[in-house]
Amino acid sequence: MSPAVSLVIPFYNEGSAISGVVTGLIAEFEREGIPCELVLVNNGSIDNTGDIVEGLAQSNKSIRRVHVAVNEGYGWGIICGLRETTAPVVGFTCGDGQIAPRDVIRVYRCLIEQDLDLCKVNRVVRQDGLKRLLMSKCYNLLFHFLFSVKSRDVNGAPKLMRRERYRQLNLNSRDWFIDAEIMIKASRNGYRMGQVDVNFLPRGGGGSNVGLATSLEFLHNMLRQRFGGSMGRGKKTLE
Repeated sequence: MSPAVSLVIPFYNEGSAISGVVTGLIAEFEREGIPCELVLVNNGSIDNTGDIVEGLAQSNKSIRRVHVAVNEGYGWGIICGLRETTAPVVGFTCGDGQIAPRDVIRVYRCLIEQDLDLCKVNRVVRQDGLKRLLMSKCYNLLFHFLFSVKSRDVNGAPKLMRRERYRQLNLNSRDWFIDAEIMIKASRNGYRMGQVDVNFLPRGGGGSNVGLATSLEFLHNMLRQRFGGSMGRGKKTLE
């Protein structure tokens, strides 16, 4: 049976979390009767992530794997994965297990039932610490001020899109700015967009790489895009 949705999941040194995230998603999609294709991206990891991804793909026909030799950023891992998708609905989510599988299903159903071009999550309750919460609020306020995009959680993922709409975006951000690039271009193109309120859970494994350097990167990219007028590749950064 052909997949109804292709979901890209980039992993960078998250060997301890992969199996739980993947098996949880597969079980939920099967329970709901939605044919799903998972595209697992080993995004230049230096731990056992590649071996785990390979093993999961060999044991389940609904899993495709992509191996990126050198990590060039979170966005590049997503772009490489999206190129391998085959379903009419495509998108991505993070590989840290902070979004419950049932909420991924809710995003998909919202997209289909409301006939949207793009649907994403809005993280209304966050369990990733006060520092990350404050960083996110500041980022979203500044983003809205600069671009007037109607979204309270620009970086919220999963993000799911109609395949034809994804192709129109012509994504090229290799770093964390890929979420913002999607929202800016989708807004400018007049996409019908929706969001689903979710709880943001503690990490299922691995460690976060979002810190001061990432915050400065976000700021640099926003200012460059707003006043430079081009959606650049972004510097090479680790997730």
